[in-house]
Amino acid sequence: GLLSLYDGFSAQLVRQLTYTTLRFHLYDLGKRNVDDCNFIHKVVVACLAGCVAGVVGIPTELVNTRMHVNRVLSKDKQWNYRNVFHGLYRVSKDEGWMALYKGCLYSCVRSALVTIGQNAAYDQAKEVYMRTFHYRHDNTFLHLISSVTAACAYVPITQPLENLRIRHMASSGRMSDFFTIMLRIGPRGLFRGVVPCVLRLVPNTIITFLMFEQFRLHFGYYE
Repeated sequence: GLLSLYDGFSAQLVRQLTYTTLRFHLYDLGKRNVDDCNFIHKVVVACLAGCVAGVVGIPTELVNTRMHVNRVLSKDKQWNYRNVFHGLYRVSKDEGWMALYKGCLYSCVRSALVTIGQNAAYDQAKEVYMRTFHYRHDNTFLHLISSVTAACAYVPITQPLENLRIRHMASSGRMSDFFTIMLRIGPRGLFRGVVPCVLRLVPNTIITFLMFEQFRLHFGYYE
């Protein structure tokens, strides 16, 4: 049914309120302590911010992933979490609290790549467009084209890790079994679902940065 399109909504909402906001905040804090005109410095800050935020967001990401794939599983393998809090409780009770951090490596690496592909790429694109076209920092069109550039960088570098993470979090097998599956589907399998990913992440990135800039302009500050 139509409501199945929103499976995992509560987990996704809590994840965005914790992981995404922390990622943006840590990245902005880090930029103040480095040369923010140097792209390498921004990449390093993005990696650190992404890894820290990734650790915080792993439990809700795990529940979110399982809620997404729950309907395609056989009845005896379904988790049937009612919401994010029920999912966190069930995972802790049935599998132990350490299971909440299943796929930790993939999530942290993916989070670092997401922060590079979104935040660092957005800032770099924005600086280049400001120098090239002489836009002001508060120009909405500047924010739009910078966010589109960030989205185009973000999707291809994160999709392989996203597939690895989802398969691992949704499975109960060992890492060796998991890599056997990945070797069987081949390199192209790492980019499965790239079209839905583009349709989801490009609008998401654009809206996120347009809103972020408006909040920063009206409630933040510029030096």
